[in-house]
Amino acid sequence: MGLNMLARLFFIIVGSGFGYLIAEDDLIEVNRIVARINDRVITWGEIELAMEKLNFSEKEKLQRAREFVDGKIDRLLSQIAFKEKGMELPETYVEQEYSNKLMSDFNGDRRLFREVLQSNGQSTLEYKEQLKEDIIHMHMLAQRKRSGDEISPQSVEDYYQQNKSDFRVGKRVKLSEIVFSGDKNESGALNSAAQKVYALIQGGSDFEELASKNGQSPFIKNSGSWGFFVSQDEIRNDQIRDIAFKLNEGVSSKPFAVNLLERKPDGSVASSGNIAWYILKADKIEPAKNLPINEVRSEIEGILARKSELNDQRRWLSRQKRDAYVEVNLPD
Repeated sequence: MGLNMLARLFFIIVGSGFGYLIAEDDLIEVNRIVARINDRVITWGEIELAMEKLNFSEKEKLQRAREFVDGKIDRLLSQIAFKEKGMELPETYVEQEYSNKLMSDFNGDRRLFREVLQSNGQSTLEYKEQLKEDIIHMHMLAQRKRSGDEISPQSVEDYYQQNKSDFRVGKRVKLSEIVFSGDKNESGALNSAAQKVYALIQGGSDFEELASKNGQSPFIKNSGSWGFFVSQDEIRNDQIRDIAFKLNEGVSSKPFAVNLLERKPDGSVASSGNIAWYILKADKIEPAKNLPINEVRSEIEGILARKSELNDQRRWLSRQKRDAYVEVNLPD
């Protein structure tokens, strides 16, 4: 039965632990109980509201409802375990986190914050309750954190051998440039200036000296050198990337034109109306290689620690579900 049809058929009023069904075509079944955890309940309204914030279609709601219910169950189990351990969360702590969120997400604008909450169908009190849930849930999961010190050297070695491709770096190039830039109407003159400099390079003149005296490169004070190695995905311009990674070490490119772009006030990127003629030189090339294990050991320890932590969290939540009464009844 579809959600729309289901919503038209029933409305559940929850009171004193009992659900009463009322046939009503015009009401929405926001309070249908979809899960029970001991004496706590999760309603369809809570789950649907969370999915509506992500603009899910009716089909997506049905497909992903279980995922959202499981997440809510895990959070409630954390609240129960927190309480059973006799722990309490001071209201002052929640208020501090609330203030931090207000500043970090809304720059302290309380009016904007309230408007966002209203658009989400949520009151300030409900938001604070959700925040409290989040804090407790993260605290309980954090009890199962692992550090790299707990990961054995052999497990690091095994992971490295099994996932070598993850620690491979592509070819990198250290570049220098000479750039003549200006209005597109000046393209001919800019090209002519670039060709003259290129002829001097071909005649044996020093690239660095020419780069320090010619053009408008932002690296002109550094003799045109970018000063660092770059990989292909670090060069956004297709023309510059293609030519740079075809050069042999110590070789300069012929002059080539690049249409310069700019970011508009609305955030879009479009032509600036300017053009640049580039001459590139590959000062040094680092071939693609696999990073040695000693360079990635701490990274692997972090990966394995997170995997172990996640497994421990899952086992802990499974134990909580086993010890609690959990019942799920999702819409068909």
